[in-house]
Amino acid sequence: MGWPGHAPYELAPEAGKRLHWLRRRLLSWFARNGRSFLWREPDRTPYEVVVAEVLLQRTTAVGVARAYSGFIEHFPSWTSLSQAPLECLESALRPLGLWRQKTLAFQSLAQSIEANGGAIPRTRTELERLRGIGPYTASAVLAIVYGRAEPLLDVNMARLLVRFLGSSEGAEASPKRTLHALALRLVRGKRSLEANWAALDFGALVCRARRPLCPECPLRTRCQYARSLKLQPTPSADVLSG
Repeated sequence: MGWPGHAPYELAPEAGKRLHWLRRRLLSWFARNGRSFLWREPDRTPYEVVVAEVLLQRTTAVGVARAYSGFIEHFPSWTSLSQAPLECLESALRPLGLWRQKTLAFQSLAQSIEANGGAIPRTRTELERLRGIGPYTASAVLAIVYGRAEPLLDVNMARLLVRFLGSSEGAEASPKRTLHALALRLVRGKRSLEANWAALDFGALVCRARRPLCPECPLRTRCQYARSLKLQPTPSADVLSG
């Protein structure tokens, strides 16, 4: 599977081995340190999952966590969302920013899905035809609602891959298809969704854009970015890495 619109990208064998090691370490870290959000709970309906993913667009997960429960209570279904007065939707979305844009996207999306009998499309092409659904949100729907091994490639995962690999495989200038191939190799297989969430959380909490926690990072012994900093070993890194 390649990035939409591009031919498949073949990874070097060494990159595949390093990604396998990275996946195992991320899953181990996630079991102890992963973030807990209501929309990640296994009993969430497809509606609740899609709503969360649209809310998360260009908004922090922490911000969405504060508003999510109340939003679902006010708008518990596609019907209630499609029939809601615009001012009600705007009021609910205003604390998250981009509220005008999200209000129109939510109403259009709800009306489209209602017209489809309440069924959420099962293909990327159909999903991306809907207002408010771009490539990332389509991947999230396919991964979470339909259980497909789709990488949730956002800035956190991309930064983690680029820093960890450090080589031409993960260069900042890599085209989207290269990063997509790396991300797909990272998450495919059993526990694909956990691997996605582990990478997202690790990028948000440890491999941060500013002031990354490199001295404490459990990946530092094999991370090209950490090696370039010539950090001294720390007990936490020695214990958790290997």
